[in-house]
Amino acid sequence: MRIGINLLYLIPGIVGGMEMYAAGLLAGFAKLNSGDEFIVFVNREAENWPLPDASNFTRVICPLRAVSRARRYCYEQMCLPRLLKAHGVDLVHSLAFVGPLFTPYPAVLTVPDIAFRICGDQMPLVRRLMLRFFTQQSALRANSIIAISNFARSQIAVEFGIPLAQITVTHLAAPASSDDDTSLTGVMQRYGIKQPYIIAFSSFSSYKNIPRLLQAFVRARCDYELAHQLVVLGHRVSGEREDSYIQDVISTGYVDGASKYALLKGADLLVFPSTYEGFGLPVLEAQQVGVPVVCSRAASLPEVAGEAAIYFNPLSIDAMAKAIGQVVLNPDLRKILIHNGFQNAAKFSWEQTARLTLEVYRKAVKC
Repeated sequence: MRIGINLLYLIPGIVGGMEMYAAGLLAGFAKLNSGDEFIVFVNREAENWPLPDASNFTRVICPLRAVSRARRYCYEQMCLPRLLKAHGVDLVHSLAFVGPLFTPYPAVLTVPDIAFRICGDQMPLVRRLMLRFFTQQSALRANSIIAISNFARSQIAVEFGIPLAQITVTHLAAPASSDDDTSLTGVMQRYGIKQPYIIAFSSFSSYKNIPRLLQAFVRARCDYELAHQLVVLGHRVSGEREDSYIQDVISTGYVDGASKYALLKGADLLVFPSTYEGFGLPVLEAQQVGVPVVCSRAASLPEVAGEAAIYFNPLSIDAMAKAIGQVVLNPDLRKILIHNGFQNAAKFSWEQTARLTLEVYRKAVKC
């Protein structure tokens, strides 16, 4: 098949998990060597974004910048169908919520979550309504829908009234282990980090639950006399560093992939306190490099972390603090979590994700 991959949404370093999804899926396709051709449509921001170094991958740079969501939607609806025809595709897969509504080719759509409804109050009203409209219409018109967890699958079915049989789950996977020899010492010096430290990930989304994490960290330091810093990677959110009473909290802002990987490997613990996640890739990233995980019991996270995490109620600061102290102070428990984490992370692979995705494509073409 000639498969069109719609990555018009992809702004490198900005879209987070959906960039990792695109990179992992394409790498999985390359490893499978299925004989299919992949025509990858990208925007100006992603014109140098790395594709697999294989002859069956072709990049098509579209003359738009995805930073303007409205313009991207317009291009996706008005221009992308003509490009699909010009490149002779057999099918188009849009990887992030929205695809062309009118196309003569079978369409597959990935809907990672419905966070626009769960946390929609954070979005400007026009943006929220536009995203929901285009996601719903894209989903209703798609031949097949891909969800990244069983939790997300059930939510998509209810939200849009789509039969579960039309939605296939293809779990994500941790990125391949980096060969980069980035020095942990150098990265720690850059951000003023000292070991031991606990690591967490932040974003602009309120469901990342960072304010409660900060309170739980203060309580754990007090109750369990921890000497750890808390290192929060990712976008700064209101209240992280401005709360001067919180000592030993390092908010790094955005860090590059190699630095993130080095800091993750050097951590004593990952705390993942989200109240909502369509998947939760950092959990697998931590498990893959031997970092114990304490994790929210909400949404898809038990599905992803399996038996290799200590869970807590993300709405309870006391429960979160107790989980942190329990793991930091118990070497035997840490060893069990590390061992189980390696086993759990090994269950997820991008080759498997790619294989299941290709099965969806072939069924969609036959319909």
